[in-house]
Amino acid sequence: MPLKDHFLRRSLWRLWQPRRGLFWLMLAFNALSSGLAWWLHLAQPSGTLLVVVTLLALTNTLIGWWLLLILWREGADTNSGEKKHV
Repeated sequence: MPLKDHFLRRSLWRLWQPRRGLFWLMLAFNALSSGLAWWLHLAQPSGTLLVVVTLLALTNTLIGWWLLLILWREGADTNSGEKKHV
């Protein structure tokens, strides 16, 4: 179990990069898509408004995941240069 815990902790540290603008942009896109989905659920719009807001929410989600992938990959590059403790 400690191995799994270590993997999860290391994975979270690869994503947690508050000094980078991409980190905050990723959080903003994910929060906006959640807000749009929440509004769609409450307001239940119809017609064109439903399609437009749904596409905006999906686009925000895809951009948020894309930024998350960039942070994940770049976090792995910066962590690979650290000394490993045995």
